[in-house]
Amino acid sequence: MKGLLRNLRPLAILAALPVCASARGVDAWEGRYAMELRVGSVARVPVMGQQRSVTRSLLLVEMERRGGRLVQRQRVCDVAITSPRVRMSVPAAFVQALPPREYPAEVRGEARSYTADPGVDYVGYDPRVTGGALPRDARSPGVVDSDGDGDPGATVVGHFPLVGRVRLFVAQRAHVVLHGRQVSEGRVEGGVEVLLLEQRTLGASNGFFHRTLPVRPDPGASGFTLVRTQVAGCADLVKGARTIFAP
Repeated sequence: MKGLLRNLRPLAILAALPVCASARGVDAWEGRYAMELRVGSVARVPVMGQQRSVTRSLLLVEMERRGGRLVQRQRVCDVAITSPRVRMSVPAAFVQALPPREYPAEVRGEARSYTADPGVDYVGYDPRVTGGALPRDARSPGVVDSDGDGDPGATVVGHFPLVGRVRLFVAQRAHVVLHGRQVSEGRVEGGVEVLLLEQRTLGASNGFFHRTLPVRPDPGASGFTLVRTQVAGCADLVKGARTIFAP
């Protein structure tokens, strides 16, 4: 019997090795990351016609393992919108009003495929009041002044040729899922699956722009990069983004 036990001990150790390796694989993902999230869209703008744009968000991300699951916590540090013909800007109050998010992330296989689903983002209204749907106008139940600037919804600013600066008061909801893979140690790159992208204009400083534009996702212009970082906070991330996300 003693001889049998001696033979079984090495087998038990060998059997445990894949489990330990798997745990180390998950643990290796823990820590702080910077994320650049790009969501492309196409909208039809009055007078100017079809316009493409990319919303680029910079986020600080913390990964930790809880009960064998990888959990991702994030906060948005900056949002910028680029478009070939229309200059858009996102006020700091808009960004600061975005709540932090927490959700599970999944890593699989030797290729270290990565999937994360943050769920639906709501901006400018309370989905508990509307059942999730966008409000119809500024007087609809559920509309909130999310950025505290005294106007309904959340404010973005457009700079239009011949018209100048226009403040747009919007409500938005979006749902994206991230699919990527680890391309090098501490770096993940991938695409963005846009499940939902809706916006309603609740008002505008120029009445001509008080209209809701049809918007559709642009998958070819969407994607994300997730990079391990030691930056202390949002200010450092925004300042060093070009270097942090460089290939």
